[in-house]
Amino acid sequence: MVFSLCHFELHQSYWSDFDLKGIKIKVKSLQKGTFQDDSDQIPRYFWAKGFRNRVRRVLGRKPRKHSFPIHPGYSEARALVGDGTVPELAALSDQARGFVTEIFGDIGDQPENSSLDEKQSLSSFESGPRVVQLKLATDLQNWKDSQHAAGNILPPKGTGLSAASDVTLKKLGASDWPDALKTNNALFGCGIAALLMGAADARTMFSNYVTDMAFYYEHGYNYVFPTLEPLLQRGLEDPHALRTPGGRERRDAVSLGKQYIQGKIALEKRHIKNLTYRSARVDRRTAQIISLSESSLLGMAAESIARGFDPGAVMADLVFSSPGTDVVDVGCDLVNSEVMNSFLNVTDITETGVVSEEVLRKIYDAYAATSARMLTQRWHEPVARMCAALYTWHIQNDRHLFFRRALLGWPKARKTPAQPQFEADFDEVFDKQYRTTGFRRPLDPKYACNGEDTCDHVDHFLHRNQDKPVLRELWGFLVTGPLEYVRAGQVDEQREYELVEGSRLRMAELFSRGQVLEMVWIIAHANHHAWQVNHLFEAAMFGSILDGGKLAGKLDRAEEAEEAEEK
Repeated sequence: MVFSLCHFELHQSYWSDFDLKGIKIKVKSLQKGTFQDDSDQIPRYFWAKGFRNRVRRVLGRKPRKHSFPIHPGYSEARALVGDGTVPELAALSDQARGFVTEIFGDIGDQPENSSLDEKQSLSSFESGPRVVQLKLATDLQNWKDSQHAAGNILPPKGTGLSAASDVTLKKLGASDWPDALKTNNALFGCGIAALLMGAADARTMFSNYVTDMAFYYEHGYNYVFPTLEPLLQRGLEDPHALRTPGGRERRDAVSLGKQYIQGKIALEKRHIKNLTYRSARVDRRTAQIISLSESSLLGMAAESIARGFDPGAVMADLVFSSPGTDVVDVGCDLVNSEVMNSFLNVTDITETGVVSEEVLRKIYDAYAATSARMLTQRWHEPVARMCAALYTWHIQNDRHLFFRRALLGWPKARKTPAQPQFEADFDEVFDKQYRTTGFRRPLDPKYACNGEDTCDHVDHFLHRNQDKPVLRELWGFLVTGPLEYVRAGQVDEQREYELVEGSRLRMAELFSRGQVLEMVWIIAHANHHAWQVNHLFEAAMFGSILDGGKLAGKLDRAEEAEEAEEK
C-alpha cells in the first residue's frame, strides 16, 4: 500500500509544471445505432480507469489486458511483424536502417541517367542500381510547364512552425505547454493523434504526445526548439507511463524510431547534392519494412499490439501511413532531396524512370484500396485513428497547403466516385517486385457509402447526433467546404485560411466536449472520401507536380528553409 501511494504521488507530480486539466475529459459511450455499420469492440478511451483497475493499481498490479479481434487478411504484414514484440520491431527497424544505408551508399556511384534498361534484371532486387533517376512523362511535363506559365505554381512547403491560435490552445487546455507542442504542425499531428487514441489516463496521454515528438526530428524541430530533446527524454523515462499497459513497449519503440530517423537524416545531409530527381528501388517486402520505420511512430504500434490489438492489422496501418503522407508530396519529392517516397518507389516508376499520369493513378488506386477497411471498418482502432487524422493533418499543419494543392491539381483528378468502392491488402495490390497488380475487391456493402458529397452514412450519423451540431460543422470544413472551393478554381488565400482554422477550432471544440469517438468517425470517413469518393487526395497529388522548385536540392525541414531564406 505504501508503494502504491508513493507511486500515486510521483504520478501526480511528474508533469505538474504543465496544466493538464483540459485533457481530463469525459468520453461517453455512444448509443446503439450511432454508426450505420454497427461498429463494436470500441476500446475504452481512458483504458486504465474503472473500479477493477483502481483496485489492481492499489495492489500494485497492471490493469487487465483486453482481447481484440484478429482480422482476416494482412498475410504478409502479419508474417513480417510476427507477434509485434519490441525485439521483433527492433529487428525490422534494424533491417530498415540497413536497407536505407545501402540505398544511400549507391547514390554516389550512379550516373545521372541511372534508370533501368532492358538488360537489367528485375527478378532480383540485389541486381541493378538501388537508386534510379526519374523524370516526368512528356505530357505531364508539358502540363506542368503550361500551368507554371499561367502562374499556377505551388509555393514551397512550409516549415510547420507557426503556433496554434490562442482560442485553440485554450479549448485544448494547452496554453502553458512547451512551445514545440503548441505548433499547428505538432498539435494537429501527433498531438491530435494522441488525443484521438486515448491512453491509460490523461497524464499518460500527455506523456505519449511528448514521446511522439520524435516524429518532428525530420522537420528540424530539434534545431528550432532546444528543449525538445530533454523533454522527449523526460517522456521516455516517465515512471508512471512505463507501468501502464503497453507503456514501456511504446517508449522502447519510440527510441527505435528515433534511431532510424536520425540515421536517415545524417545520410540525407551527406548525399544532399545528389538526391534531386532520385528515387530508391525496392521490392514489396522491403517497402513495407522501410515504411514501418518511415512513419517515425513505431511507439503507437508497439503499445497497440501490447494491449492486444491484431499485430497484422497494426503493421498494415503503420505501413499505410507512408503513402498516406507521401500522396501530397509526389511532385515536391521529385525535386526535393527525398528518395523514399512510397509512390515514387513503386517499380512501375523505377523500372522506367518515368513518372506518368497513368502510372500515378494506378499507384494511387492501389494505396486507396489498402486504406479502405482501415478507414471504414476498423476506424476506431488506435493506429487507424492516427492514419485517419493524416487527412486533417495535411490540412492543418502549415506545411502542405493542402487546399492549394487540391485546387491546382483538380483538373487532373477524377470527378466521379469509385463504383464500387474497393479494398485490398498491400500484398494483393503489389506483386513481389512492388509492381501494381490492379487487384481490388468491392468493399463490403455495409461499409461502402453512396458517394454523395454528404453521403448516406454521414447523413445517418449526423441524424443520430442532431444534438451535436459541431459534427456537421466539421464535415463542412473538411469535405463540402473544400469541394466548393476547389471546384470554383480560383485561389483565395483567405478562404483557405477560413477552412483550415475552422476545422482546427471544431476539432478542439469537439475534444473539449468529450465527443472524441464521433470526431474520429467523421475524420475517418472524410479521409475515405478523399481517397475514393471526391478524390481530393488525387487532386493534391497532381497539384504537388506544380511545385515551384524553390526547395530543389534541399531538405524540406526548418534548418534548410531558414538557410534558403538567408541566401
